[in-house]
Amino acid sequence: MPWIISTHLTFGIGIALFYLYFFFHLRSSLHILVGKNGKNLLKLIIPVFVYFNLFPLVTIIAYGITPSFTTNAVAGYVRVFDHFLVVPYWIGFAFVGQMFLLMIVMDVSKLALFPVYKKYKLQWLQGKSYIFLAVVFFLVAYVPAKAYFDTNTVRIVGKEFAIRGLPEELDGLRIAHVADIQADPRTQKKKLDRYVRKINKVEPHLVVHSGDLVTSGKQFIEMGAKALGSVQAEYGVYSCVGDHDYWSGSDSIRTTLAKQGVVYRDNKNEIVELNGLTIGISLVTDIYSRRLSDETLDSLALDIARTDLRLIVPHQVPEELVNRAQERGYHLFLAGHTHGGQVAFGVPGLFKLQGSRTETPYVTGFFDLGSMLVSVNNGLGLTLAPIRFQAPAEVSVITIRSGHS
Repeated sequence: MPWIISTHLTFGIGIALFYLYFFFHLRSSLHILVGKNGKNLLKLIIPVFVYFNLFPLVTIIAYGITPSFTTNAVAGYVRVFDHFLVVPYWIGFAFVGQMFLLMIVMDVSKLALFPVYKKYKLQWLQGKSYIFLAVVFFLVAYVPAKAYFDTNTVRIVGKEFAIRGLPEELDGLRIAHVADIQADPRTQKKKLDRYVRKINKVEPHLVVHSGDLVTSGKQFIEMGAKALGSVQAEYGVYSCVGDHDYWSGSDSIRTTLAKQGVVYRDNKNEIVELNGLTIGISLVTDIYSRRLSDETLDSLALDIARTDLRLIVPHQVPEELVNRAQERGYHLFLAGHTHGGQVAFGVPGLFKLQGSRTETPYVTGFFDLGSMLVSVNNGLGLTLAPIRFQAPAEVSVITIRSGHS
């Protein structure tokens, strides 16, 4: 069974458990507030639950009949399948994921304050039910609207980073950092063009792409390469190898990007010269299929040790690699891969729970480590889910400043 289908089905088990947990809370709240009428309301709601969870069942049945068609449908090649099964499924997941946080808080509070709960049980349950249903009504409107907005939005995020001892001639250098373009049936020319316009809008001097030009296969390599080649930067556009690039055919991607004037390297350095100064860029391959060895990193770091500004550009961002890069004197660490979680749960501005956090503490944004800045870009494209939720696509803009010696 293809990876994309088996992964969806594995997620399906977890999502089903979320729904089950939600169902018990919903049934309890309706029973407390409307009594026997709650059963009638549940009879209307259950078909909605079933519809939002049809995707895994339909996929299993369809794969048994037409494997190739089903694989393409799950990957986004069949728009009707996407719109009526896959998108609702992931919208539902975002909804119950948000509700899960509330339900956990309610249940933990009940245990932590059990004496209070026991004394004021009726009032507690009524209050809990009102809060629960109020949040349900809010999220029924909020989640689809937020998912639509985040899936179709590209934001620009900026950061100034001062480097001690940096020549003043490099002060004000703008680096646009992007990642995970992932050209595919869901990320096509119109979306790519909008992304390129966002990048060009910030007028970067140099652009770095942290891998994953396409999602799978070779069909969309040229489309992705043309998009990246349309980016305007005085000192060029540079890209490393991503997981999906490696699986799709790194050599084909390198050849196609070269025709568009984009530098694509596998564990190699590029040195950019400007006004008598130099920028060293280590384009490294650190992915599931191939990890970056200490020996390779040592060699690359030594080769650009005398450059004025040093960048390391991997696709993934494991904490151990961040530490190794900082020890070797890199100033900027520019990565992608996480998509910012893509479907992230939590309260905006307060906290977020992202699946990518199981791999790395560096999930999204800028992390100033003093001598080195880590930038993890949300990217543009999509993996598995055809939506983004609380993790919009972005262009990261880093402005270099000369710090005091």
